Amino acid sequence: MRRILVFAFLATIGLGWIGLAAPKISVDQAVYDFGEVVAGIAVTHTFVLTNVGDAALTITRVRTSCGCTTTALTKTTLAPGESVELTATFDTTHYSGKVGKSVYVESNDPHTPKLVLVLTGTVKRGEPYNISVADLNYLFYILIDLRSPDDYAAAHLFGAINIPYDQLSGWYNRLPKGILIVLYDQDGSLSDKAAQEMIAAGFPQAKSLLGGLNEWMRLYKARFVLTAE
Repeated sequence: MRRILVFAFLATIGLGWIGLAAPKISVDQAVYDFGEVVAGIAVTHTFVLTNVGDAALTITRVRTSCGCTTTALTKTTLAPGESVELTATFDTTHYSGKVGKSVYVESNDPHTPKLVLVLTGTVKRGEPYNISVADLNYLFYILIDLRSPDDYAAAHLFGAINIPYDQLSGWYNRLPKGILIVLYDQDGSLSDKAAQEMIAAGFPQAKSLLGGLNEWMRLYKARFVLTAE
């Protein structure tokens, strides 16, 4: 009888320990201070999340505050002792002064169901001669001369690349679809057709230069026109 009572007592303790098993989320550095950067510079930091508990940890959601993005986790369930990296990027464009951006990691950790990670630092204004990558991306465009190589060599707009119209579709897989693409020929008739075809092919910002090179020369003469001479 005594042995039975002892066994029952030990079994109760064992079940109690099993009931206490739980996941526990931990991070190598909850607050990352990026110091001082010029507005327009993207700040990136990789946090390492680890399950220091004794049951499987499941990360159910990762969300951020405005101006911050994260990469997808390579895994969302961590066995005890396992880790995963979470990379956060903060675009400092249009910010100034002391700032702080948060990343919220939600999981089945009973004690910390929402872990808060922070990127903090000071953003200072750039000099008048600075331009951010984000602004350059906004201003960036590709200028395509659709005429023959001989016509292009004779005269073309500064910065234009030569892709004859009959070869244009072969470039679709090499041209970026998210920026402005300006097409021109001699009078604008061929570029109108090319722009419509590019839009149909998934280039929503393809544009035809009205009047083509003739209209440019009429308004601006040889300004920004490179010639063979």
